[in-house]
Amino acid sequence: MLDYLKKKFYQNIPPHLQQQIKSSILHVWSRMSPCIPVYRIESSTLTVTFIGRSSCDPYLISLLYGECLDCKKIAITATWNINKTILYWEKNSDLIVFRDRGFQPSGALVDSLFNIPYYVTQTANIPPKDSDLLPAFRDPSTVSDIHKIQKAGFEYHISSDPAQLEHFYQWLYKPFILSRHRDSARIPSWPSFKRIHENMELLLLSKEGQLVAGALNLQTDDCYTGYANGVLNADRKLIKDGVVAAIYWFGIVEAHRRGCRTVNLGTSRPFLKNGVLAYKKKWGGHVVTDDNEPEFRVLTCGNQLAAQRFFETTPFISQYNNKLTSLIFLGEHTVLNDRELSSYLRASLFQGDQLSTWVVLLNTEWVARMETIQSILPRATQSVQIIDLSAASLRELPALIHKSQATANSVALM
Repeated sequence: MLDYLKKKFYQNIPPHLQQQIKSSILHVWSRMSPCIPVYRIESSTLTVTFIGRSSCDPYLISLLYGECLDCKKIAITATWNINKTILYWEKNSDLIVFRDRGFQPSGALVDSLFNIPYYVTQTANIPPKDSDLLPAFRDPSTVSDIHKIQKAGFEYHISSDPAQLEHFYQWLYKPFILSRHRDSARIPSWPSFKRIHENMELLLLSKEGQLVAGALNLQTDDCYTGYANGVLNADRKLIKDGVVAAIYWFGIVEAHRRGCRTVNLGTSRPFLKNGVLAYKKKWGGHVVTDDNEPEFRVLTCGNQLAAQRFFETTPFISQYNNKLTSLIFLGEHTVLNDRELSSYLRASLFQGDQLSTWVVLLNTEWVARMETIQSILPRATQSVQIIDLSAASLRELPALIHKSQATANSVALM
């Protein structure tokens, strides 16, 4: 019976709605359980308590500790005691990470929590079908990639052949995802993958007649969306020759050929040093929200220096009321001369209609360099702010973000 319902679900629900509906079903299902687990990782430099059924995320743990460590389960708490549990473990933690599909913290505690989305999406606008495509991509790195693609001799074609879908899954998609994400890779089984993607089309790349890479794409109205990429056996030489760039470029070319107005470049993790996020930026990717996965709620606890160290090395995007804020932290763990600072800040700036950027100064030494920072940041935009937090606590920053974004929403509604 369950298999029958799954089959009907994937046959009758449009692919672009399937993830949203599944998340809603899981949300309802998870609320039926009255208990959530508590985990912990301790080290000499950072102690983190993880609360919630989805809190021990391998990718986030790798960012926190530089490797994927195991979470030790230390307790179970009732869903109606979430706030009390967070405050209890605060005394013995540097950070608390909460993530659960069914329940969230509530009340005044929310204003002390950073909301970090699990994913963000990046979309790129493309010129009309009757306009030249190349002038829209003038970034030197992008131009270099396009020349590399042409030199390598990559070509593409569109296919809906079911046999090629299985070949894509086994020899392109799985090896590529495993090579990129390793312990944090989440690869569905072939039957699940087929159900999810069988109504999509394959954009297949070849070189000298051999199939070498591809992507699963779907057009919805005037938007062309990429859902999954793959490279044959995750071949390093193909990647060096620009095959990943070719996947993105040919997706844009195909969207332009069809007269689409935008290309959805897919999801990325919301950390400003994330390679995928930065890579899509050069293809014109503007950052927008993605609500298909529950966000992380992060609380900074007693040892501010431990939290500062993590935030300085791992700048991220925060989300509140469907608005996004990039947070770049400068403190005692960040040592940069003016030239290095300019390069770092420019690399950390992303675009998005609902995205602002805050450069957060954590000590007086960085406050003294505020004029230099102002000279580096774009002058024409209202979306970049410098925040002096040298006399305050990281605990106070989320409330400032929430207030700023709530004010922006109020202005937009007037």
